[in-house]
Amino acid sequence: MSNLKWYVIHAAMILACAFFIYLAAEADFGDPVKDTSWADTGMVAWYAILFFGMVYAGHAIWQRMQLSAKFRFLPGRYLFPLALVDIRSNKIAVHDLAQLRKLDATHHETNGRYNKTVFSFNFNDGTSKSLVINNLNQAEIALEKFNSYQSKARAAFHNRDIASLYGFDPFLDIRKNKWKEALDTSGVAKKLVGLLHYLKTPLLIVAIVIAALFWYGRNAASDKKMYLNAKQQKTESAYLGYIANGKFRVAEMQAELPRVVFNETLKKNSVTLLRNLKTRFPQSDILPEVAEEIHLLYDRSLQKFKAQAVNSDTGLIKSMEQLLKFAEEHDNPNVAISFARPTVSDLSQLDAFLKLKENKVRGMRIIPAAKHFADDSAATREARITTGIRSAFSAIFPNDVLAFNANAAAKDNVPKLLIAYQIEPSGKVYTSEKQDDAFVGLVMRFKAAIVVPNARERWKFDLEVEPPDSFDVEYKTSSRDAVHHAPEGQVYAVMAERAFDKLAAKINAAFFSPDSAVFMRQVKNGR
Repeated sequence: MSNLKWYVIHAAMILACAFFIYLAAEADFGDPVKDTSWADTGMVAWYAILFFGMVYAGHAIWQRMQLSAKFRFLPGRYLFPLALVDIRSNKIAVHDLAQLRKLDATHHETNGRYNKTVFSFNFNDGTSKSLVINNLNQAEIALEKFNSYQSKARAAFHNRDIASLYGFDPFLDIRKNKWKEALDTSGVAKKLVGLLHYLKTPLLIVAIVIAALFWYGRNAASDKKMYLNAKQQKTESAYLGYIANGKFRVAEMQAELPRVVFNETLKKNSVTLLRNLKTRFPQSDILPEVAEEIHLLYDRSLQKFKAQAVNSDTGLIKSMEQLLKFAEEHDNPNVAISFARPTVSDLSQLDAFLKLKENKVRGMRIIPAAKHFADDSAATREARITTGIRSAFSAIFPNDVLAFNANAAAKDNVPKLLIAYQIEPSGKVYTSEKQDDAFVGLVMRFKAAIVVPNARERWKFDLEVEPPDSFDVEYKTSSRDAVHHAPEGQVYAVMAERAFDKLAAKINAAFFSPDSAVFMRQVKNGR
């Protein structure tokens, strides 16, 4: 390997390690949410590996430069009369030619054209080394000089001519165990050979120390950037990110977090989110402002209701104010829609009364009505009313301000929209040309009221629905049926459906002005 190529490889190693250090340090730098470097102590090991690569390559370059400066020649292999010296790596290899058993010089040719000359040095211990010269003339001159100088060196050795031996063997002091005197010409008290063998461990220690310092410095700089970014963004996620991942300003960010979350919540106009702040930050100084903002949202909803409500009904407005006040004070938007149905006893008395009327309808059997107004059949009609109420009020009140839901088992300490109804005979009897049975007309009396706990006054309305003079019942029969007549339950169901349709219209008209958007939408949906 040429000297230039060696320097290029080691410089590239330094640059590559520096590049990977930059990538690792730059990743998520200053991001308060993503930068978890304080907790990732394993990065010290990765930095240590990269810094070791830089220190190792840098030391190798420095070492080669020191060798070149001390011995006045470039790294390579050198042939002396008494030594073959190899200083191509970080270790100096000195092969004693006094132990040479045989030297072979072989010229290599390719297709009759000279290629190179290989000098093979075979030693007494069985090892061998080679030296390649790519010029035939230089190879012959080197072989001739080597043989001549080696003869002179042997003669000087036998004659104990130390002065002459210094001319043939530049490492004579090494043979005499005088490394310090041979290498310490610059006054630097270092044992170069010892460092060449043992310097890797100190280099690793240096790399680990640098890595730890760099890890801390990088994280400290990122911590400051995280803090500044969080302060600039002023978002809950940024503050929580710094609190979780930062180090130096955590207490300050924890103290400011409630205010940041509050300001961010204001943009969402959500009573639910504002209520959550009360639970989340029970000791914060933002609580009075939270309560004020919740009140503003409730008042905004009330004003929106007034704009579409029946303004002439002051009792309605007052009850809605009481309802909203209760929901605001108790942090609970739920309003129960509760139906009070006729009891089993009431329905039994109805059927008994109908039985007595049979004699007055020319002996026709009057179909009992009680079982057609039991819980199973009533639930479907009540659910339709509940859906209509929820649809109307949800257009004005967000669900976290007021939320109307069916709840027949609601307790007395819960606000309610209570709808009670009773069923009584109207005195009318309905018959069909296709059957001998008779049906008694039924009057449905509704009483509705808004019930707010601890409120003295209640807004309420009554509705009485009389059966029509006549009505049609649509039904299907099969050709196999002996008698074609309407099912018993379907006749009474039509009466009940018409009564509940009028109830839905009455509720809509009782709450909302005829020219309001909510009223018109409910009328459209009811068609």
